Amino acid sequence: MKRNRWFPSRISQQVIFLINYADKVGAYGTATGMDANATLDTVADARWLVYVLGSWLTDVRTFSGAATNAIDVAMYGQTGGSSFPMPTFTAPALPTTPVPPVVARPAGGMTRILDYIAQLKLRPGYDEPMGIDLGVIGSEDTADHPTPEFSLELAQGSGCQCVMINFTKFSHQGVYIECRRNGGPYELAAIDTEKPYVDERPLLDPTKPEIREYRLRFWDKGTPNGPWSEVQKITVSP
Repeated sequence: MKRNRWFPSRISQQVIFLINYADKVGAYGTATGMDANATLDTVADARWLVYVLGSWLTDVRTFSGAATNAIDVAMYGQTGGSSFPMPTFTAPALPTTPVPPVVARPAGGMTRILDYIAQLKLRPGYDEPMGIDLGVIGSEDTADHPTPEFSLELAQGSGCQCVMINFTKFSHQGVYIECRRNGGPYELAAIDTEKPYVDERPLLDPTKPEIREYRLRFWDKGTPNGPWSEVQKITVSP
């Protein structure tokens, strides 16, 4: 059965996952015979990351807005011309609940959590309901993916802009990328197995912008296959 990735991509959802994990993994670690100290450590890592991704990051982002405003005032002044105190960032206090209180952890907390989960899944007492309750089993992937999914983004290259293509190949080996420029014929741009692909070809006319249109299909065992994706276009400038 194919499943989606279980670890969320959005930070807000990562916080929810880590709270649930910290609340429940202790009991499951004990039930499966995991090392007691390792279980205490993974709970501490999760609670520390909840603080970092939650209240700490929220306050940092709030401070970032104040800092941007302070830079503008420092550079261009404000009404009245009075002196302007520069803001200072004060990190939020570490939570004192639940017991034991949250403490700062060594770097790599999420890496250690992933290692713990991998070991937990190998224990004789581990089962699928346990994994679902912890949130470490992805939902069933019931979607049909006849073509790759991709997005285009401009990036600055040497001498002109280039195009960054982020793609999802699903369970296939890679993608077959074709491109046409200024309405010309489609031509092979790349066969790529790892994202992103960066199209760094120079402009047809180095003094003029050009429209590039991209389409993708899957590539497996040396052969392109499946239907073409929808065409996406982007304008590349000198």
